[in-house]
Amino acid sequence: MELQKTVVIGAGPYGLSVAAHLRARGVPTQLFGKPMEFWENMPPGMHLKSVWSASSLSDPSGKYTLQHYVLDRKTTREEPVPLAFFTDYGQWFQQQTVPDTDPTYVQSVARDGKAFHLELADGRSLKAQRLIVAPGIASFTYIPEFARDLPVTLASHTQFHKDFTRFKGQKTAVIGGGQSGLQTAAFLHEVGADVELLVRGPVIWIDRRLYRLTGPAKHLFYPPSDVGPPGINWLTAMPQLYRRLSVETRDKLTKRATRPSGAEWLRHRVDNVVRTTANTHIVKALPHNGGLLLHLSDGTTREVDHLFMGTGYRASIHTLDFLDPALRQEVQEYNGHPLLNQWFESSVPRLHFVGALADYTFGPICRFVAGARASGRAIASHAASRRV
Repeated sequence: MELQKTVVIGAGPYGLSVAAHLRARGVPTQLFGKPMEFWENMPPGMHLKSVWSASSLSDPSGKYTLQHYVLDRKTTREEPVPLAFFTDYGQWFQQQTVPDTDPTYVQSVARDGKAFHLELADGRSLKAQRLIVAPGIASFTYIPEFARDLPVTLASHTQFHKDFTRFKGQKTAVIGGGQSGLQTAAFLHEVGADVELLVRGPVIWIDRRLYRLTGPAKHLFYPPSDVGPPGINWLTAMPQLYRRLSVETRDKLTKRATRPSGAEWLRHRVDNVVRTTANTHIVKALPHNGGLLLHLSDGTTREVDHLFMGTGYRASIHTLDFLDPALRQEVQEYNGHPLLNQWFESSVPRLHFVGALADYTFGPICRFVAGARASGRAIASHAASRRV
């Protein structure tokens, strides 16, 4: 059986960044996954919510940022960052830093003494002495309880839609006041669907007023990672400090930093354009006349052909089917989030988790591309020092 010193599962921004850091530190590393696969399945007209300074993947030399990509490809900077631009950049980053990425899926992972036994989708088996799980968020979609028994032909998460043209002329509703819900509502309106946006609270648009008005001082208010409002954004930018805060403080800061909101550049495509009902939510949805009958908390009803749920993601190791149940049981966790030390290592030695699974310990920056740098640096430093 093939033996690998270190294996990274997942080839999105986190997996690519961690692998780049590990290899730069001389740690033999194999990366499994289809590079940028999740991003390539998003609507082609989409743009990133993150600002330019927070959208680069991470390598320790800093040679493969978005700006270096622009110079290498002799193209121009675009902001907000278009999806196609970002996915092309991710592919370029992979070719520069981890060119031998193996696109084979990992089918199962189990403990094998002090190592890990991996079965691949193509029938190969291998052992790894250190394992980094970077699964992205595709498996973490959150479906509200009222919709869990509805057929996907009538109600679906926004993640599962790349092309909205088939909804032209149909009556649709979108729930969610975050970027996904707001951008989906804009897409539907622009292809000619009859769309209503339903938001539990008010619609909030990100206002970076201090960035626009304070000249050189703007960098005092906005770190490059830019997660959360001024003040909180500096705390989220330092995940090793964030993890030392009390659970109660972390919880309050995370809720404030990640409240549903939309990027200012999207506002003109939604505000006074898409019919919006704020401060209400769906309490019941029933199949009716080939569509859905929605019962809202304000006592009104809606009949729609399709319901889109921009309800976000809730990370949990229990949704990672490739992890052996016995191994999952060994991982100490809180509400599905593994409890991690400063090296993003779980209670199972040499088993690390990055991305959204790390946000309980390290804060909301782990939900964004900007968090890849901290995890890559910590894991690579630890692995290099142990030479395991």
